[in-house]
Amino acid sequence: MLIKRISIVLFISAGLFSCTSKKTENSGIEYSSKYICPMHCEGSGSDSTGVCPVCGMDYVLNEKFKSIKK
Repeated sequence: MLIKRISIVLFISAGLFSCTSKKTENSGIEYSSKYICPMHCEGSGSDSTGVCPVCGMDYVLNEKFKSIKK
């Protein structure tokens, strides 16, 4: 019975931690640049059109991009 309770607590904890890591995972340049790779390859993204250096796909306009006005 104790093992069953511990297993449930661990399962729930793992689910909570995985959700947290997904939120921070989407904050890199591959998600926040004006132009992004459709595959969100690590380190990809640009302020101008181009090609992803990792997978070779054309960058697409990031619809969620928010420009910083000075």
